[in-house]
Amino acid sequence: MVGATALTGACSGGGADGGTTEATPTGSPAVGANESLKVLRDWTDRHNKAITSGDEKLWRGTVTGALAAPVTARVHTYGRLPESATISLANPVLYVPRRPSYPKWFGVAALERSDGKDQQVLGVFVKTTAKDDWRAAHWLTFQGDAPDLAYDSEGYAIPAPDRGLPAAHAAYLGKGDTGGLIPDAFSADARKAEQGGWTVTPGRFAPGPGPSYALRTSDGGSLVWYGLTQDASLTGGTEDALPAEVRDLLAKDGRKPGGTVRASWEWLAIGYAPPSGKGRVLGESVSLTAAR
Repeated sequence: MVGATALTGACSGGGADGGTTEATPTGSPAVGANESLKVLRDWTDRHNKAITSGDEKLWRGTVTGALAAPVTARVHTYGRLPESATISLANPVLYVPRRPSYPKWFGVAALERSDGKDQQVLGVFVKTTAKDDWRAAHWLTFQGDAPDLAYDSEGYAIPAPDRGLPAAHAAYLGKGDTGGLIPDAFSADARKAEQGGWTVTPGRFAPGPGPSYALRTSDGGSLVWYGLTQDASLTGGTEDALPAEVRDLLAKDGRKPGGTVRASWEWLAIGYAPPSGKGRVLGESVSLTAAR
């Protein structure tokens, strides 16, 4: 799938009284209550400065993991964005696990306001070392509901394994393997062998870059944020029929498509892995990172 976005589910806000409560919590939280809003304000300020400057270095200071390559490619291709593209975050709900050592991370659901429009977003913020700034490692618009999260007796979310969901999603997209995944419509559509007159091979899919992030759900499963890298070849089409972002990136680098275009995309996905059985994808977006 080239440059598409689809969300079929979301994480709704929860609190200490939502989901299952677990006793005897240990360790300090990833971010304190007094610090958390400051973290969001500081990141939003840095994000807005970066997008209106078009400076790739500033962008790299705001994102990490699976978000880094798509952001770098977009800035390289299109440059700075107008002031109308700046954002604010309202009504944040934080999903904070206990993370006494680095890297530390937490999830957030918030209302993103930009250019007079509002949309719900779900993100993950990461602080790699004590000297680093908090950076966004995951960011998706969303709607609907996801499984309820579990919380300890002090209201903190509980870290969980990803239960192999990123690898199962990659196996389905690349090979059609449904052994570990109930495919969603967006992923099924991504396996189509034709895009705008170009034949697309399934290509190579792999989890990453960067780790997955998962929190325990009230039924003992996992809510998982993760990225996937896709490398594929497009053959046999015309320049006009190329997806716009592929055509624009080639043009920015002064290139013309030949008979074959090799491209890479980064998937951002949120999914649910049950205690047993197949996982499912709740939402995803796909962004171009390279074309040649």
